[in-house]
This record gives sequence, structure tokens and C-alpha cells, in this order.
Amino acid sequence: MTMWTDADWDKPGYVNGKRDHLFVKKTSAGAVKCTLFNFKRPHGRAFHVAWFAFFACFIMWFAIPPLMVTIKKPRCGDTSSDLCMKDCVAGGSEFLRIYEATAGVAEDDLAKLYKDKQCAKCFPHKGGKGMGCGGIGLDKNQILVSNVVSVSGTIIIRVLIGPFADWAGVRITYSALLVIFSIPGFLASTVTTYEGLVVVRFFISLVGGSFVITQLWTTIMFHSNVVGLANATSAGWGNLGGGAALAIMGQVFTAMKKSGLSNDQAWRRSLAWPPAVLFATGLFAYFMTDDCPYGNYSEMKKRKAEEPAAVDDGSDLQGGAEPVSVAGRSLRVASVNWRTWVLFLVYAFSFGVELVVNGNIALYFSQAFDLSQGDGGLAGSLFGLFNLFARSLGGWMSDKFNERWGVRGRLWALFICTLLMGCFMLVFTNVTKDNGGFGGALGALGTWALFLAMTEGAVFAVVPYVEPTAVGGVAGIVGAGGNCGALGGNFILRIGTRPGFMLLGWLATISAFLVPLLWLPGVGSMFRAQTENLSEAPAPALNLEEKKVEEAKPPATREVQLTPMNPAQAPSMNPAQAPSTQQSMQPMMAPVMYGQPGMMPGMMPGMMPGMGGMPMQAHAMPMGYPMMHGHG
Repeated sequence: MTMWTDADWDKPGYVNGKRDHLFVKKTSAGAVKCTLFNFKRPHGRAFHVAWFAFFACFIMWFAIPPLMVTIKKPRCGDTSSDLCMKDCVAGGSEFLRIYEATAGVAEDDLAKLYKDKQCAKCFPHKGGKGMGCGGIGLDKNQILVSNVVSVSGTIIIRVLIGPFADWAGVRITYSALLVIFSIPGFLASTVTTYEGLVVVRFFISLVGGSFVITQLWTTIMFHSNVVGLANATSAGWGNLGGGAALAIMGQVFTAMKKSGLSNDQAWRRSLAWPPAVLFATGLFAYFMTDDCPYGNYSEMKKRKAEEPAAVDDGSDLQGGAEPVSVAGRSLRVASVNWRTWVLFLVYAFSFGVELVVNGNIALYFSQAFDLSQGDGGLAGSLFGLFNLFARSLGGWMSDKFNERWGVRGRLWALFICTLLMGCFMLVFTNVTKDNGGFGGALGALGTWALFLAMTEGAVFAVVPYVEPTAVGGVAGIVGAGGNCGALGGNFILRIGTRPGFMLLGWLATISAFLVPLLWLPGVGSMFRAQTENLSEAPAPALNLEEKKVEEAKPPATREVQLTPMNPAQAPSMNPAQAPSTQQSMQPMMAPVMYGQPGMMPGMMPGMMPGMGGMPMQAHAMPMGYPMMHGHG
């Protein structure tokens, strides 16, 4: 291991041990150097392992839906039975190919034979919609229930894994999650019953907790002037795994079939490689990465124990409260604020719908446009691939609107993105094989995906203003809206995929008109600014993660605690010198902050901390102070 020494703590490009750049940095000679592909420990290694692990988790999480066309097929019967050898014309045997070539049977008649409920069990190699066998025999309702279960476990794990990472450290927590939950991924290729599939998909959904650890890791490693960009990039690239699963799994299955495997063998072997990637990544993370810039928690604790005993002044927790109780109070304050639930609904119809689409779009394309399983997954992957840039684009748009119109501009940005998201979802549902065709469907899908991801970014640009004294609680509830939206959305699809998508589109459109109702304290609404003076709030103290790092540092390098500053005394800033659009106010937006009220905890399901969030100026801004770039 290359130790991060005291001399490295404040070297050029680093502030208090945290890296202050992501994509590029300026050298001492004034040249620009690309640092994105820097894999050195601790910062570069942690960033790339974090996003790749999240990416791999998403692939395993959504590996089953692209193969559902085959998995739902009936189980195969004995091809040597009288049914197959006599009644169904030797299904699956060498005689079948001779029969097809010489008997002069019409193609339509063969299709009817392959789709016959009884005879389909005799054709283990036959693909196509409703043809052949090789699955476990699922009906429509069973598929929908398994899709609902596949997102339910994420809500639980995202609440629990943050406190565990606080205690054990990011490296051990992430490694344990990857290794342990690769097991249900391997077991997915062995299921033979509907009940077994439901159980396996529930445990696979627990890998969704990787989002929280990814955001925690990048927050620990990167300075506040770039942590928003680091969080957005790592989360966006990780979410690409949903689109990658749709694109890759169908192609892997097709390659398996071309090698001569049956339907049953092909889908089972296709599911075996994602958990293998998770397992290997977990081992790499454990042995080759670090918890924080100053090393691993175990090493930090050892160094701490060797130091002279210090008097415990109780400063680790405000008011002597336990971390969980502090987080609980933050959640209670946020839950009684009606504005929180407006954003909850908006996020439910953006990130929640994204999860619904990832689980159903491949099957939808295959059935609605008569595509093969591989082509349906490839087409559906377009939706997830927009995470590469569109989520950050929503935060960038919110930042630009904020520069021009103040915080009220962020509400306008959210309204516009949400409205266009709902409208283009409705457009997509009205495109059929005979009305717009496959090309029209892809165009509508891409535009819908663009504004959906932008909405996700714009939502969390507004979160810090809803309840400045309980930002963590607000973010946790709003983030949970995504997973709750996925649960509800999958139940809505029971009325049919196209009608279900259409209903979700109308609900998303209606949710946009809730945004003008928002009246933010100290800001106002979309149509009216609050003219009263802003009240001053106390500056936040160090969170638990930063406290651990600070205590491990030599006394000469420890960061001085900032004191509150009156907003009226805040230094002016030239717009040209404004922070980058993805900067965030780290004390308010760091994702694991259980020790202090009003800070963002690490249990936020589906959230994007810091993306499009509050830019941090050179001074300490009191919580709840919404003026940025000179706008109130």
C-alpha cells in the first residue's frame, strides 16, 4: 500500500487531504492535465472502484428483465414422449429439421405448432415470441409481482447501510455488500419455480444499497468545490448499469443460443457472469482501496489508541444525542413539512418510473413491436444510457436558472423538466407499430429519458431549501419516493404495460403542477418572491465521518472549525468567479451525516447528493441561506 503521508495532505491539488479536482487540474506551469483516469490510491482508486461497483450492481439488479421473454416460457417436457414424437411431430429432434425442410408445411402452421400450449414444451431450442420452451412457466401477474419485489429490498438496505458504513468504514461495507449479495445472483441461474424467483429477486434488490456507499466514498475523498461533480458522475455512471444490462444480457443470450445451447441453458448461463463480476470487485475493493484519504478506519483507530488519552467533551454529538436519534429527529421534522411530500411525488414519477421502465421495457418492445429478445433489450437500453449525462444536465440547468433568477429559478427548472417528462411519456405510449413505428418509439423514448433524468437532477437542487434545519430528513424522504414510486408503478402495470405507462405519464404530468404550489422559506414561489429578511441559522459542525478523519490527522494539519457569518457580511463574488455548476455546499449535502441535525444522512434511497445543489462560496454560509451568485 502507498501510504498517504502528512506531507501529501495539502500538496497542490488537495485541500485537507481531499482532492479538489476530478476531470482535469492545472499544473504549476499552468498546463491542463487530465486526471479522470488516475487510478492511484487513495482518491482515484476509490472513485473508480465506487462507480464501477455501483455499475456492476445495477447490471446484476436488472439482468433478469431482458431475459424475461425466455424465462416466462413453459418448462420443457420429454422430447421422446408420445406427445412430442407423434402428436407434435418430433419436437426438438433431428427429424424435426427434416420435417420442416421436406414436408412442405406452411410457415404459419409451424408457428401455430410452436405456440401450442402443449406442443411448445417439445421445442427446447425454439425462440421467438410465445414459441418453444425452456423457462419456468410464468404468467403475467407473476412477472409483475416479481418486478415489484425486485425493488422492495432496496428501501430497507438504504436505510440500514449508512449507519453500518459509519461504524465499519466504506471499504469493508462495500466489500461485504458485493461479496455477500453476489450469492443470490449466482442462485438466480438455478431457480426452477416462481417462488424461488421471487425470493432471489428480493435478495438481489439489496445491492441497490451500493448507491449510498458510492456517494459516501466520493464525498469523503473529494473537496467541497468538486464533490457535487464527483457524486453526480459516480452515480450517473453507476446508473448506466441499468441500460447496460438491457443492452448486454440479450446479446449474451443470443450468443449462447448460437453456440448450440437450448433456451433453458442459455438464460441460466447468461445470468452467471454479473455476480462473478460483483464477487471479484468486492475482493479488489477490500484489498486494494482505502476508507478515506488518511487510510483505513482500523489503522486510524490503532493510531488513535496510541495517542495520549484525551478528555471526552461530548463534542462528537450535539447535545449528547446518539447518531440514530439525531437522524430520527431530522426525519420527523421533514415528515411534517408538506413541501417534502411534493418533491416526494415528483421523484416518485421520475426515478421511480425509471426503475419500472428498466424492469419492463425489454419485454414491452419485444411484444409491442415484434422484436427478438436481444433486439428488445438493446432498444430498451437507450432509456438507461441517458444517465451518462442527462442527470447532471438537470442540475446544470437548475444552476443556470439560479444564476439568472435566484432560487426561484430552480423551481422553474424543476417545473419545466417535470412537465416535459410527463408529456413525452404520454407521447411514447401513443406510438405503436402502426402509428409512428419503431423509429418513432425510439425517438419518443429518448426524449422522455432525457427529461426524466434531468428531473431527477433538478429535484435535489431544490431539496436544501425545503427545511433548512432538516435537510437530511427531507432528502431521505424524497429519495424514498423513488423506490415507492417503483413499487406503485409496477402495481399499476397490472392493467397492461401500455395503459400502465400512459397512466404513469398522466400522473407525472399532474405532479409538475404541484411545483408552483411550493413556497420555500426565505425564497418564495415560482411567481412571487419573499421580501422579508432572512433569518440567520447556525453553521453546521463537522459530521461524524469528517470527525474521524480530523482526529486521525496531525494537530498541525487539522482544519479550523468555521464560524457563522451574517449573510449581510458575505463577500461579493464576480459572476465570472462563481463556482462550477456542480459544486455543492458540503456541510449540507454530504451523504452520511448522522451525527448532526439538518445534515444529509447516508440512508437516502435513490438520491443524488450535491447534484445541481448549492454552490459553496469561500466563506461558511449559514444553513437555510439561499442567496447564491448574487440572487435572493
